[in-house]
Amino acid sequence: MATLLFGLAGGQPAGGATDNEPIRPPPKPSGLPKKIEIGDIRYVCRRGGATCRLSDFMEKARVCALLVVRDQKYRIEEFGPSDKFCKEKGARNGRKRLYGVASVAKSITSTLLGHVIAVTQGARTRQDFEAALSRPADHYVSDLHLLIPSAYVGVPLDRVLRMRSGVWWTEYGWNEVLSGAAFFSQRVRQLHEDVPHFARRYVLRTIWRPTFNYSALDTAIAAQAADDMLGGVRLTKFLETGIWAAIGAESEAMWGVDKAGTGIGPCCFKATVGDLARFGLLVLRRGKDRHGKEIIPEAWFDIATRSRGPADQIPLENRSFNADWPMHYGYFWWLNAKGTDFSAIGRDGQFIHIFPDNDTVIVQISDWNAWTNGDALEVDTFEAHTALVTTIGRLP
Repeated sequence: MATLLFGLAGGQPAGGATDNEPIRPPPKPSGLPKKIEIGDIRYVCRRGGATCRLSDFMEKARVCALLVVRDQKYRIEEFGPSDKFCKEKGARNGRKRLYGVASVAKSITSTLLGHVIAVTQGARTRQDFEAALSRPADHYVSDLHLLIPSAYVGVPLDRVLRMRSGVWWTEYGWNEVLSGAAFFSQRVRQLHEDVPHFARRYVLRTIWRPTFNYSALDTAIAAQAADDMLGGVRLTKFLETGIWAAIGAESEAMWGVDKAGTGIGPCCFKATVGDLARFGLLVLRRGKDRHGKEIIPEAWFDIATRSRGPADQIPLENRSFNADWPMHYGYFWWLNAKGTDFSAIGRDGQFIHIFPDNDTVIVQISDWNAWTNGDALEVDTFEAHTALVTTIGRLP
């Protein structure tokens, strides 16, 4: 996923102007499974069939926090030294720290949108969701029509969610300076414009069949569509009273908002590793809480987190393609092309990695200096995660 995103990184822009909206926890948090110790596990890694150790991986991948949860059974917890990794004044690596997770927010936005469509459009089945997503983005975001229409006018929301909108956008620009992502940070995250106003600057679409183009703006439009569907209820409040309450979050989270108060879909989310795991468990259970109560219809996850095959492939020539671990891309989730697991991934080596076949969620927070050597570290990460899943899966 070379240089995966990274004008939109981290929790705060350089100027620090982003307004952060609190996402408050419910009165009573839900517990996580009991903690176990597994020692310094060894596993076969890609370097010529060599044996790797978890402790070596933690050091090499600069892991600040690692939380592995086998649903309602066990958890493994490891934290890196605060004086080496994820250094931040006054913050120590641990369960109570709020970690900025950058583009992991995209997968949270995807799940939120599914919840909003279920509530506002009455969607229950796959056909219901597909019908809602077949409508163009401007069906939900009317402000895209003002003055010169945005290129998103007429683009089905399904294509926006798959980052195949065809809207001209460059995530990287020249040397990652003159990029759409950097301009988004300057205008939207610095509270000069809201998302619809910013999106109206983009009036060009590709004239050929749209292909995968990693785009923060696509995610921002999806979040704006969700916010507008709610008809006056802010998306941040909907998250607080909906998913955040349902998972039994233990701590307050923070989400950056634009000038109008809309949650910034592609980034700017901070939460504890425990609450990120709780969110992952909701997705693992396909929209159900730990008591089996449906929060989001299961049909949403059939289309959001499962590959459609070649239609979801990332082209070899695309900068997001990782030759050593090819992936597909769904509704703001990275999908294993050869398995059923899928991930939310953020710029510094942040992961919510979900293994449906093993009832396991892994949250990892790392310190990679954006995506420096990220493709190789990503492969190392997935190998370590697979080993952890195998180890915890052997337990009764």
